[in-house]
Amino acid sequence: MGTIEIHSTVLIPCGRPEVYAFCVDTQARSAVPGQEDQVPRFNDLVPDRSWTEYLESRTETLTCSYVVYPVADSTRMTVTAQYAPKGLGGMFCRAREGAYRKQEAARLAALKKALERQVRLGKKG
Repeated sequence: MGTIEIHSTVLIPCGRPEVYAFCVDTQARSAVPGQEDQVPRFNDLVPDRSWTEYLESRTETLTCSYVVYPVADSTRMTVTAQYAPKGLGGMFCRAREGAYRKQEAARLAALKKALERQVRLGKKG
């Protein structure tokens, strides 16, 4: 059985405290399009700096470690995602690596978009 590890970096145009607060808020995360039915379990929380989350489905386990850094008027979020397929999917893990990379890029893009929308709505109110 194999594990696929994917490293990503996303630049988000808002402050580090907002990024951290949104990302570790289970209710806010459940509003991210495409991730509504996924409830992450959070561990290793270091306020305004880093956290680890676990998502488990019947076909795979996803472990993501996040670190947020302030960059000018934005926040750089680095993510290390580890996809561990379950069952027969583990035998074809390397063949699915491209699909996992696309899935991770889409997951982070949706998270970034939802976060930016939340911050924008918060500033208007």
